[in-house]
Amino acid sequence: MRFKSFLLVAGIIALLTACGSKEFTVSGESEHWLADVNVSQTNDGYETQELLLTYTGDDMESVGEFNYNVDSVGSFGKSGNELEGDGTFVDKNEANPTNAKVTEQTDFEVTIEWDGKTETIQLNQQ
Repeated sequence: MRFKSFLLVAGIIALLTACGSKEFTVSGESEHWLADVNVSQTNDGYETQELLLTYTGDDMESVGEFNYNVDSVGSFGKSGNELEGDGTFVDKNEANPTNAKVTEQTDFEVTIEWDGKTETIQLNQQ
């Protein structure tokens, strides 16, 4: 009986936590790239920002290793990245409750450097 009560309470807590989560996406494009940042925030203050980059240029082989930086409330980036075979790249940034959080109105700017080129993308809510 205690186990059933525990499962019921755990289920209710999980349901309430899921109901209180907030998600939104910001997107943009440049001459050679598409960028999306999917933001997921939970009631307990945690936040995940998932970056999806897609190369839209003609010569994917020329990209090689690339660097990116996402400039927002909390910036993140990485060097030495490589595209998947379909021309995409995915990365995540996680923030704990003590970090500043983004909103739908937060400005996002993604800068990508590859093969001696640089493009900057302004992202807007979709």
